[in-house]
Amino acid sequence: MADILVAGETLVDLLPDPGETLHDVDGFSHRPGGAPANVAVGLSRLGAAPSFWTRLGTDPFGGFLGDTLDDEGIESTHVERVAGNTTLAVVSPPGVDDRRFRFYGSRDVTFGFDADAIPTAALDDCSWVHLGGVGLTHPDGRAAMRRLAAAASERGCTVSFDVNYRPDLVSEGEREAVRDAIRAVLADSDVAFASDEDVEPAGLSSREGAALGRDLLAFGPHTVVVTLGAAGALAVGSADAPWGDVTARHDGFSVDAVDATGAGDAFTSGLIAQLAAGVTDLDAALEFANATAALSVQDRGGMTALPNRETVEAFRESER
Repeated sequence: MADILVAGETLVDLLPDPGETLHDVDGFSHRPGGAPANVAVGLSRLGAAPSFWTRLGTDPFGGFLGDTLDDEGIESTHVERVAGNTTLAVVSPPGVDDRRFRFYGSRDVTFGFDADAIPTAALDDCSWVHLGGVGLTHPDGRAAMRRLAAAASERGCTVSFDVNYRPDLVSEGEREAVRDAIRAVLADSDVAFASDEDVEPAGLSSREGAALGRDLLAFGPHTVVVTLGAAGALAVGSADAPWGDVTARHDGFSVDAVDATGAGDAFTSGLIAQLAAGVTDLDAALEFANATAALSVQDRGGMTALPNRETVEAFRESER
């Protein structure tokens, strides 16, 4: 299995008790989260434990997250402890049409990565580097993630990037800076993950599906993976991709969903685990990633519901 570095935020998801709106719920349960953290743990459970560059607060929530990463087999070399409070992501009840996440706490602690502290030496031992886009919403994180992507690309690492644009974290005055940073990281990326929910607000494309994927290829990646929710996912490759100029699609699996908070991250970890291991059959890689995502929605919590490889393989076999 290839050596992988994941970079980005670790935070706490507050999942609501039953209720039609946040106003109606009686309480919340706290679960570990953050898209890059979910991807890192997902990879670990799939047998490809990565290095992980992230920041944790010194508050009790930061301690909880640190213990969780330890328990999940994520080594702590690049896990920074920063004085201050952890960011909380309050998740809206299912079916609510407005914002899915609301963020509270210190953005500086969770997203304020130091560009001078990027784990440059670790890149020499990596063949794959994955970055999350939420860090680009912070001025310091923006500089750090851009530098990390460029350094990884220069060293010949395969770079993957999850656009994951969150308008709620972007002030009007910073909107163009964040969009410029997204374009810069895409230019240094080989594989990009996106959905129409990310891409249109980020000003990258107003199209959907394979057309969206082809639009994003123009920014620099050789492959764009478009997640389609319950409809599965597709991947569009250019002539520069290891799999060539192809479009692959898998329609996903029909399951009883309980919580889709981390489904996209589960999918991302499943696909990276396949591609980083040398799988060049995009159809098979998408099928594995969709199986990983399907299993993750059958329990509550973006990270806690992530499956291990044995469970994924058993599920795939049962669906054949």
